[in-house]
Amino acid sequence: MSELDIRRENLFNMMKDNSVAVIFSGVSKVMSEDALFPFAVNNSFFYLTNISQEHSALLMIKGLGTRKCYLFVDEYNELKEKWTGRRLTFDEAEQLSGLQNVYSSDNFENMLELALTNSNNQYGSITNLYLDLSPEIKIGDAQSTISFREDMEAKYPQLSTLDVKPLITSLRMVKSQFEIEQLKDAITATNLGINKLVLSLRPGIMEYELADIFEYFGRTHSRSALAFPTIVAAGKNATCLHYPTQNCAVRAGDMVLFDLGYKSNGYCADISRTFPVDGKFTGKGKQIYEAVLNCNKAVIEYAHAGLTIADLQEFAKEFLKNECVRFGLLDVDDDIQKVYYHNVSHHLGLDTHDASNREKHLEEGNVITVEPGLYFADLGIGVRIEDDVLIHEKNSEVLSIGIPKEIEDIERLFRTKGN
Repeated sequence: MSELDIRRENLFNMMKDNSVAVIFSGVSKVMSEDALFPFAVNNSFFYLTNISQEHSALLMIKGLGTRKCYLFVDEYNELKEKWTGRRLTFDEAEQLSGLQNVYSSDNFENMLELALTNSNNQYGSITNLYLDLSPEIKIGDAQSTISFREDMEAKYPQLSTLDVKPLITSLRMVKSQFEIEQLKDAITATNLGINKLVLSLRPGIMEYELADIFEYFGRTHSRSALAFPTIVAAGKNATCLHYPTQNCAVRAGDMVLFDLGYKSNGYCADISRTFPVDGKFTGKGKQIYEAVLNCNKAVIEYAHAGLTIADLQEFAKEFLKNECVRFGLLDVDDDIQKVYYHNVSHHLGLDTHDASNREKHLEEGNVITVEPGLYFADLGIGVRIEDDVLIHEKNSEVLSIGIPKEIEDIERLFRTKGN
C-alpha cells in the first residue's frame, strides 16, 4: 500500500461502521472587499489526498463491508483559468492522490446524498457523519464546516454527526518514515538559509533585510516556501516572542534571534538560533546563552515516549531557574516566569504548531520542538535555541543536529565569513 493508502485505511479503521466522512480542502478567505488571502489548504485534507487545491472534497464511505473513497475537484473552466491559473485535471488529481474515483465538484452533493439516503442502497444504512469541525474551515461563500453540519443535521435527522479532526490528529501525531524524511529535507534547506544569514549579518543591517534574505534564498533554493513568517529580532526586540515589525537596525554588540524554517512537500522545519552580531559571545549574553543551551540539551536528553509536553515544560522551568541562579542572573526567590514565558515544546509536521493532543503522552514517531529561552528586557537580550526532535521509546533524536548551536561552532562559523 502507498503512504496515502495507509493513511486512509488507518482512518477507516478508526471510523464507526455505517459511517461517512467528509473532509474539505477549504476555500480562500476574504481579506477586504473582493481581495482574498492566499489560499492555505486544510492540512487534514492534504494529509489524506496530497491535494492542495481549494474547493475540493474527500468522501469516505464505510458500510456493508465495503470501503470507498471519492475525490471531488473542480473541472476545467477556461474562463476561470484565465483569471486564477490552471487547475488539476482529473488524471492529475488521480496521480497525486492515488484515488481512482475522481469526480467534478458539481457531483459532490448528489454523491453524498446517495450515500446518506436511509434506504437499502449499495452502502447500507449510514447512521454516522464525520466532519472536520475545526471552526476556521471555510468551504464556500458564507459557509463553514459548522454551518454544513447544521444543514446536514436538518436534512438527515437520523444521522449522528461526529468530529473527524481528533481521529486525523491522532494519525498525524505519529510520523511515518516518509514524513520524517520530508522534515529532514526542510531542516537541511533551513540550515543552508541560516548559513546565508550568517554571511549577511553585520552591524547596520535592518532586521527586515535579514528576513528578506532568508525568504529569497528559499525561493531560489528548490522553491522552498516559508513554514511561517520569519522572525528576526535584534537586542531588546528578541524579548518579544513573536516580534512582528522588524524595522530596527542591528547594532554592534546585539544578540540577534532568528526563528524560521522552510517547508518540504508541505512539512515544516521550525528552528531558532541566536547569534552575536560581532561573532563572539561575551559577558551576560554569553551566560544567558549558555544557560539556554544547557537547558536545550538537557530537555532533549530527558525527552522520550511516555512523558507529556507538560512534563518537559516543568523540567525546563526548573532547569532554567537553577541555571539562572548559578550564573547570578536571578535570585533564588525570583520567579522564572519573569524571564521564561512560553512553552518548551509543540508538535511539528504539516503545520508548524502541528495538529496534536497536548494531554496525550508522547509516543514513538512524534516529532516535537525543544525550544527553551530566556528574555531579559532590562539587559536588551533575548535568547532562544530551538531544535526539531524525533521521539523514540527510550530517548529522542535531534533531526536538526547539523545546525550549529555550540558556542565554539558558531564563533568558528563567523570567523570563516571572509574566507
